Amino acid sequence: MAYIETSEQSVADWIRESRSNAEPTTKSGEKPVLSGVKGFTLPAIWMAWFLFLQMFDYHALGMSTVTPDRIIFFIMAGLFFVAVRKAQAHSIKLSGVEWCMLLFGMLCTVSYVIHNPDAGSDRFKWLITLFNLVICPFGIYIIAKNSRYDSGKVLSLLKAIVWIGVYLAFTAIFEHYRIDALVFPRYIVDPHVGIQFGRARGPMVGSNPMGEWLVLVYLAICQVMIVLGKIWKLLLQGLTLLVLIGIYFTLTRGAWISFAIVAVLTAIFGGKFGRQSRVIAIVVLIAFFVGVGSKFSFSGDTLFYRRQNTIDYLLSNNETTFKMGMDNFVTGVGYGKFGSNWQKYFGSREQELTKDLTDGNHNTYLGLFADLGFPGVALYVILFGFILKDCIRIRRALGPEAQFERNMALASMGMVLVLLWEAMSGDMRFNPTLNATTFLFVGITDRMKAMTRTSTKGIKS
Repeated sequence: MAYIETSEQSVADWIRESRSNAEPTTKSGEKPVLSGVKGFTLPAIWMAWFLFLQMFDYHALGMSTVTPDRIIFFIMAGLFFVAVRKAQAHSIKLSGVEWCMLLFGMLCTVSYVIHNPDAGSDRFKWLITLFNLVICPFGIYIIAKNSRYDSGKVLSLLKAIVWIGVYLAFTAIFEHYRIDALVFPRYIVDPHVGIQFGRARGPMVGSNPMGEWLVLVYLAICQVMIVLGKIWKLLLQGLTLLVLIGIYFTLTRGAWISFAIVAVLTAIFGGKFGRQSRVIAIVVLIAFFVGVGSKFSFSGDTLFYRRQNTIDYLLSNNETTFKMGMDNFVTGVGYGKFGSNWQKYFGSREQELTKDLTDGNHNTYLGLFADLGFPGVALYVILFGFILKDCIRIRRALGPEAQFERNMALASMGMVLVLLWEAMSGDMRFNPTLNATTFLFVGITDRMKAMTRTSTKGIKS
C-alpha cells in the first residue's frame, strides 16, 4: 500500500493535539495506537542540556573527568531508574540491539580492566572513551526507548537542537573570519587546543565533530520547519544557509560527505521533509559548476584532491591495524593498546606512506578489530545492522497520520549512516557528540514501534 503525504497543516495539528495529550484521529476516524501509557516521558530539557554541554573541551577549561555533561547524564539515569522502580517507565527488554550493546559493552569493559591502558597516566584517557562509546550513548538509547513517547517533548528537543545550531553556525563564521572577540569560549581560537586549527572547529575544537553537529542541526531544522508558521520558516531558511556555510568552513571532506548523505536520503525519501534538501542539491550543483566555492569547484582544484598526506596516513593506519587484528584474531591486543603495539606491525610498506602512527588510530572498525579482535568489531557492526533494520521497519509501519514520526525515523537513519561513514576515517571512541546524538535519535525512533498504521496490526513493542 502506498503512503499518502499529509499536508503541513495536518502535521502541525497532529503535533498540537499530541502536546495537549489528545490522540489524533485519522481520516477514517480511527485512532492510532500510541505507545507509552506510563508516566515517565523523554526528559527533553535534560537531554538538550546534556547535548549542549557535551560539546565542550573540559580539559581546556581546567576540569577533570567529572564534567557537567556527565553529571547531567547520571541525573537522567537516576531519574529513569527511579521511574522504572515505580513502574512509571517501560521495563527494559533485551532485543537484538540491547543484546549487542550489552555484550559489546562488557567486552570493552573487561578488556579495559585486564589491560589497564591508563596505567601510568594522570588522565583517564581510555576510561573516558568507554563513556563516549558505550556508557553515555547506550544509556541515552535505553532512556529514550523506554520513556513514554510524547511528540511535544520530541519537538521541544528538536527546537533546542536548532537553537544550539544558531550558536554553532555563528561560531563557525566568526572563526573563519577571525572575529575572535565574538568566539565563545576563548579556547576555540587557541591554536594549541584541539586539532585542525584554521578551520571551523567550534567548542569541540575539531572540524569533523563540528561538521557532524551542523548536519544534525540541518536535520532538526527540516523537521521543525514543517510544523511552524511562515515567519519562522523564513528565519529557519536563513539559518539553513548559515549552517551550510558553517559546514563548508569546516573544510573537511568527511563533513561534506556526511551532509551529502543526509541530503540525498531526505531528498529521495523525505517528501515535504526533503523539500529543503532538493532545493539545496540544485543550488550546490549550480555553485559547483559556476565555481563559487574555491574548495569545491568543477573548474578548480577541490578539497577532495588535496591533503594527500591524510589519505596516506589513513591507508598506512588501515594496513597496520588489519595486520594487528589478524595476528590477534580472537582477543585483540587489548582495549586502548594500539598506541603501544603499532610499531610491531608497522612495516616497510606502511613506512612508504607515513613516517609513524603517533597521531593514533583513524578507523573505528579496524581499531576495534586490533584492540578487541574479531568478536569486538563483529558486535559493533551487527549492532548497527539491527538499528538500521529497526529504523526502516518502524518507518514503513507508521501510517500517513504519523508523518512527524516517519520523518524522525528517516532522520535517525541519516544519523546512523553518518556515524558509519565517519567511523571509516576516525575513531568514534573519541567522538562523544556523534555517538550520543545518534543513539538518542534511534532510541526515540524505537519508542515509536507501537504507533502503527491503523490498517495493520503494527509492530510489537
